[in-house]
Amino acid sequence: MKLSIAANWDIDLLEGLAEIPEATSIYAKLPFDIVGGGRAGMVVPHIDWNSAEAYIAAAHERDLSFCYLLNAPCLGNLEQTPEGKKDILEFIAQLVDIGIDTVSIANLAVVALVRRNFPDLEIRGSVLSWPTNLSRLTYQEALGVNPLIIPYSEFNRDFKMLTKIRSGLSCDLQLFVNVSCIYNCHYLAEHACSVGHASQLAQNTRQAGFFLDFYLWQCTRRRLLHPELLLMSRWIRPEDLHCYEAMGFDEFKIIDRSRSTAWLLRAARAYADRRYQGNLLDIISLEMLGDPSGFHQDIDEQVRERMRHYNKEERQLTLRMLKLRRRLLSLDLVIDNKALDNFLEGFQSIRCAETYCSDCRYCHKYAERAVRFDRDEAALLAGDIGELLEDSMNVKI
Repeated sequence: MKLSIAANWDIDLLEGLAEIPEATSIYAKLPFDIVGGGRAGMVVPHIDWNSAEAYIAAAHERDLSFCYLLNAPCLGNLEQTPEGKKDILEFIAQLVDIGIDTVSIANLAVVALVRRNFPDLEIRGSVLSWPTNLSRLTYQEALGVNPLIIPYSEFNRDFKMLTKIRSGLSCDLQLFVNVSCIYNCHYLAEHACSVGHASQLAQNTRQAGFFLDFYLWQCTRRRLLHPELLLMSRWIRPEDLHCYEAMGFDEFKIIDRSRSTAWLLRAARAYADRRYQGNLLDIISLEMLGDPSGFHQDIDEQVRERMRHYNKEERQLTLRMLKLRRRLLSLDLVIDNKALDNFLEGFQSIRCAETYCSDCRYCHKYAERAVRFDRDEAALLAGDIGELLEDSMNVKI
């Protein structure tokens, strides 16, 4: 087994991972850069160039390879202009100079640009390039992307397709294990583009603009009202890794870069041990729910720092968001991992892509026994989130 773990730029994380033989690589990026990534810059820890270079060297000293994320799917057509291409290539040259081993790229035009100008630089895949069928997977393999990151929503519980993918591709393949995005999320493409732009320098100057993550708040609201969505998400329990290893998958990816060192090490150890006793939310990443101490300490401070540049209405909305987030993290939502021991077996026969959830109700039934939280408080929170989103759409015309 090989584990690739999100890095939060904390040396203590490297120390802990050095004690986990299955941990072979880490991945991260600067909060803001020319390309952008899969998280808004204000929700990941700050790092400067010199500190990043020292961190990468420290990772190498512990036999951990370092992948830099360039995985925003939309660059606002920057990659289409001569000036933009030059800037992108100059940035990647800087990354190579500070010692990165690989890059993960979502935009396939940028893949082609990098492949031509840095032929020896390994390019890893990204789910944000949407390789959601066999044709797209084989095309990216032909581009030299290796390993490919298999889209979790489409494939993590489709064992027939996973077997076909593994037997039909010769490149390495990685599976996400602890992503909690809603199954076939309606906002997947929009959210990816939104956070990509929210981590790009061109849209994040010193006078930082207001950012309310509409898609994240909307999905959080839906989970509170429909707890079965928590089980429909395509995460993989540590106890079920053997099912995927039997199909030929041995590389697994752990998120999230906004997490604390203790949280990331707990998740890494659980997957390395192939077992975890307790609340699955201790190791599955939900950005608004779960362990209140599981997030990096810099994040609230960074949000408050940006508030200094907001107008009165934006500051009021941000304060409401922070209060709602504190209430969400105190909800004490539990997904009983033990109660899910036989859960995955059902997907051996259920074809989710061909089945209406309202007719199946398999996840609904398991949610009744495995998911526990205060339903009344959750309903109040869902209502307050709805009001926040409504108020965020009040604009002067």
